[in-house]
Amino acid sequence: MSPTSFTVCAYCPRLCRHVCPVAVATAREAATPTAMMTVPLLAARGDLGPADALAGTSLCLGCGACTAHCKVHVPVAERLTAWRAARLPSPAAAPLEAIEGSAQAVCVLVESDWSQGWSARIGRPVATVRTTDELGHAAWTLGAEDVPARVAAHFAGRTLVTASAAVEAVARAAGLPVARVPAPAGTLAFVTCHDGPLSSPDQLACCGRRGGFVAREPEAARAVAEENVRLLAGREAVCGDEGCASWLRDHGARIDGPTDTLGAAREANVR
Repeated sequence: MSPTSFTVCAYCPRLCRHVCPVAVATAREAATPTAMMTVPLLAARGDLGPADALAGTSLCLGCGACTAHCKVHVPVAERLTAWRAARLPSPAAAPLEAIEGSAQAVCVLVESDWSQGWSARIGRPVATVRTTDELGHAAWTLGAEDVPARVAAHFAGRTLVTASAAVEAVARAAGLPVARVPAPAGTLAFVTCHDGPLSSPDQLACCGRRGGFVAREPEAARAVAEENVRLLAGREAVCGDEGCASWLRDHGARIDGPTDTLGAAREANVR
C-alpha cells in the first residue's frame, strides 16, 4: 500500500478525534485516527522501526466511526488493517467444532446456551455448535481469507442462527442463510458498531470488544467499556449482540442482550 494512502489523515487536524471510542475513552493522542494514520508515513521514511510502527497502529478498533464522520470518507480502519496485515502473519481461526444434531437450523453458541429457547420459539428441534472465536471473525478481518470458505463447507445445507453480529458477518461472507436472534425491547438501545449508526449520545461508537481488540489492547478495551458504562449512567439498556451485552454487563452496565429474551443464563455455560 502506497504511503500516499495515509497522507490525507496525517495532515488532518484530528477532526474525527471526538468520535473515536479509543481516543475518547483513553484520552491518548496516540489513539486518534490522525496519529495512527501518520505511523505508516513515519515507517516509510525510516523514522519508526517495524515493532514501534505496528504498536503505533494497534489502537484501532476497526469500528469505522472516523470514516462515518470524515468529510472525504477515508476508510481508516480498512487501510490500517491492510497495512498491519501485510507485516504480520495471518492469524489462525480456531478449529470449527462438530455440529451437535441433525436439524437444518444450527444455533451458533458464543456465550450462554439459548438453543432450547430458540427451539421453543420456532416450534421444532435445532442443532447446536460452539465457537470460541465467533467462527473466526477476528482472524478473517485481520487477513485470514480462508475463513468464509471453511465455514461454508462446515455448515453446507444448514441455516445458522446467531445472537452475534460477528458470526452473522462471517456466515453472510460464506454465503450461508442466517437468522439473527432479535434484540429485546427497550427504550434505550445500545447500537453496536456492527449494526450502527448510533441513535443516541449514550454510548461511544463501539463497546471495545470488536475484532480481537480485547486480546491485543486489553487496557484500552476495558477503558472503552467503562466509558460506555459511564455514559449509560445506570440506566437500563438493550443490545442486539450477545457478546457486546455480556462485555458491558461485566463492566457494570445494566443491559440485556438478545438471548435474555430466550431465557438464557447470564453466565456462559461450561461443558
